[in-house]
Amino acid sequence: MNITALTPQPRNPGRWNLFLDGAFVFALDGAVVLEHGLAAGQELTAEAAERLRTASAEQDLYAAALHYLAARPRSRAEVRRRLLRARPQRPAPEADTVERVLERLERASLLNDQEFAGFWIENRERFSPRSARALGMELRQRGVDRATVDAATDATRDDERALAAGRQRLRSLVGLDFNAFRERLGGFLLRRGFSYSVARGAVRALWAESHGDETPDGDRAEDGED
Repeated sequence: MNITALTPQPRNPGRWNLFLDGAFVFALDGAVVLEHGLAAGQELTAEAAERLRTASAEQDLYAAALHYLAARPRSRAEVRRRLLRARPQRPAPEADTVERVLERLERASLLNDQEFAGFWIENRERFSPRSARALGMELRQRGVDRATVDAATDATRDDERALAAGRQRLRSLVGLDFNAFRERLGGFLLRRGFSYSVARGAVRALWAESHGDETPDGDRAEDGED
């Protein structure tokens, strides 16, 4: 087969239309054209043409992965799911091609589940603190393996996280008596995945922080029930 024409697409100059023996066969990513030194007049075997098709499909997926990662770091499983889905007028890619793209991203240090877990936890602690258990569940939902999750989460910091989460809610609790303060803030912390004992300790500390050091009578009565 002979390359009779190789022309850039008018609306997408990064892609080139490949014509063999006068007929359009498929579009190629510009990086593949350069890598293989393609030009009109070259001879291609059927096997070489198929390798070009595979290489171009891989490059397309790599570009799609880079676009997906531009917004924020992602887990390997998130990127895999994204790449495997079918797109308009394009079938779902082959799993082997996706795995090669994932390996390229890892070699380029663009994909790393340990770093992703660290990013996720740091972001949560800054904007929306929650318990180590809740953080672990979120990471597992994003496909991070249990060993990586266990290494990244630290339950000994739950007291600190609960205080940080509670401080973000104090403005909405102004003017409440202690029982209402405890009910609303305690419920919020439990929904963030903190244990009852951690939530209770944070409620006491934040009441004292915002109302003075004196422990209210309602809290002393609760202590007597334990």
